[in-house]
Amino acid sequence: MRSFTGSAVVTGAGSGIGRSIAHALATRGLGVVVADVELAAAEAVSSEIIAAGGRAIANQVDVRDLAAMEAMADRAEAEFGPTSVLVNNAGVTLRPFRASWDTSYEDFRWMFDINWWGVVHGHAAFVPRMLAGSGERQVVNTASTAAIHPFAGHSSYSASKAAVDAFTIAVRAELEVATEGFGASVLFPGPIKTRITSSARLRPTAEADASTSVKAWTEYTGDAARSKLIETADVDGELPHRASNSSEIIDADAVGKVVLDGIDRNQPYILTHPPHGDRITQRADELLAAGPR
Repeated sequence: MRSFTGSAVVTGAGSGIGRSIAHALATRGLGVVVADVELAAAEAVSSEIIAAGGRAIANQVDVRDLAAMEAMADRAEAEFGPTSVLVNNAGVTLRPFRASWDTSYEDFRWMFDINWWGVVHGHAAFVPRMLAGSGERQVVNTASTAAIHPFAGHSSYSASKAAVDAFTIAVRAELEVATEGFGASVLFPGPIKTRITSSARLRPTAEADASTSVKAWTEYTGDAARSKLIETADVDGELPHRASNSSEIIDADAVGKVVLDGIDRNQPYILTHPPHGDRITQRADELLAAGPR
């Protein structure tokens, strides 16, 4: 088990995956900065951590704003000491699923501003400071299994998360050369019950209305495709904490322990679900067969 000191920062920590990771990091004695664009949600999670005996503060931040991220880095260090764990987790998605040609320029920009540039801003605000420190340090960037096997109707999301995947692995290789004890991991969540499917609530009303009224991908494919596009927000009742297959929806509370274990092992990839082995193998086979003849 690795030893971390000072502060941990988790974006998108007001609910779901981020909340679970924040709770897990607090159990290791780190002072946790619970960051979220929705302040009330961040405050609720911060209060939960404190009530459980941990240390935490809530910080409202829009990850699209580099200056705000830099100010949060200052606050994290002032409150709890140098940051040793950074989790760039904030993310959004689009509903309904839609064809790439039905995805507006504004949709693409919004998706990448948060899913991609939010990670870049977190990296720019924190990683140089973390490099100046010593001891065990880790950055975790949240991608998605949609980055491993993108699917039709979800192109903008898949692309934004694939960028996070490639970036993180490049960063990991750089850190291995530049310093010791500083790792980087990319988190690939599978189907998890979170609030991400209601991401439209974070957009201006007119923009959200325009985005949610587009032609749904199922109009091209028929309703039978619905079963392949799992809406985790629609699931009620108690959910398992461990996935038995790649499609099983699990409780978000389970993710924190998975991520903490991945951090302790400094794994390059952290998966919440068993991977779609057949899809990975198929793509590998296609790539291996695609060289020049």
